[in-house]
Amino acid sequence: MAACLAVPVLAIAWCLRCNVRFRLCVVGAHRFGHLALEPEMWLSNKALNPRKHGPVEVDIWSLGSRRIRSNSYLAELWSRRLRRPPSWVVGALVRAGEWVPPLALERPALSIHGPRNGLDRSPRQCPDAAPFSDRERRELFEQGFDVARPYAALVVRDSAYYAARGEKEDSHLALLNADLSDFIPACRLLAASEVQVVRLGGPSHQRLPEISGCLDYANSAVRSAELDVKLPMSCRFAIATQTGPDAVALLARRPVLYVNVLRFSQFFFGTELATWFPMRFVDAERQLPWSIFKLGSSQLLSAKDPREFAESGITFVRASADEVSALVADFVDELENGVDQQTIELRNKVNSALQQQMQPWGESRFGDIAARVSRQWLSINQAWWLANI
Repeated sequence: MAACLAVPVLAIAWCLRCNVRFRLCVVGAHRFGHLALEPEMWLSNKALNPRKHGPVEVDIWSLGSRRIRSNSYLAELWSRRLRRPPSWVVGALVRAGEWVPPLALERPALSIHGPRNGLDRSPRQCPDAAPFSDRERRELFEQGFDVARPYAALVVRDSAYYAARGEKEDSHLALLNADLSDFIPACRLLAASEVQVVRLGGPSHQRLPEISGCLDYANSAVRSAELDVKLPMSCRFAIATQTGPDAVALLARRPVLYVNVLRFSQFFFGTELATWFPMRFVDAERQLPWSIFKLGSSQLLSAKDPREFAESGITFVRASADEVSALVADFVDELENGVDQQTIELRNKVNSALQQQMQPWGESRFGDIAARVSRQWLSINQAWWLANI
């Protein structure tokens, strides 16, 4: 019935098309990172390229039904900023457009990436979260965590997302997961230097040991939709394996160190907020790690499906726990003290090579590559990583 009533609405919009351009912006709200960054990137890129001529643009947003939203509080924040009718209204407009295709409203492809590097070049579009409440501060303090002190957000991807839904994770997806134990030395290092650590995410079988100054929020009794947003938004920086909450840190323009990057096609190459180092791609037969040049000539550079990696015959070697700890320490030192000209030149060399190898899809997805390879990782591995470029 609603779709039938929507057909005349589409007809009116069609008649107004010379003066008003209506669009349906449907967010992938069932995933936390997409709920955070799809509206942010769309609005940031529009702000960077304002329309000076042509019809007035009217974006009509959908954040999905309450049942599927990954975070109700983040959806509430976006509701203050976006023109958002009830989800059933947008659903009716979509179905009506499927029935009468000539009248269908445009549905732009939203993305967590953007070719204009909007995260670096525009202010945050999402409204501010409310300050930590007295209750939230007290409950976190009772857990040994003080939000008034500097802290790092730790985001480690594992199978908890699917387990919480009562589903079994496909074996090929496990390649994207990480072992929390690989981050324990880094947590101890940060805590010893007076930087607290809060481990974000959902309940997991992997648990953070008791370390003074470190909170396993993911497995705590204080978890809430509000804190799921406020904690990454207010961190000093994040350490992540690219899943969910790290996108909220980027949304708040917080620097993030991405550990053991595997899928280049899904990475945040378009922002200087991202510092990263890759897994080592090792030829199983020759036991040699791949250089950028070798990676650039492989289909794995643009691969999205983890199955392509799992079935490639390549061995993927992660940095050890001690290596991660040293790289985290170097990342923090850079945040505090900056880098020298030699590091800048090496990074530019890497980004220029990636820019060239990712054409044409990289340009449309990332724009200018701005993410920074870890200074220490690059210094240690440049002999083989930059071979032949």
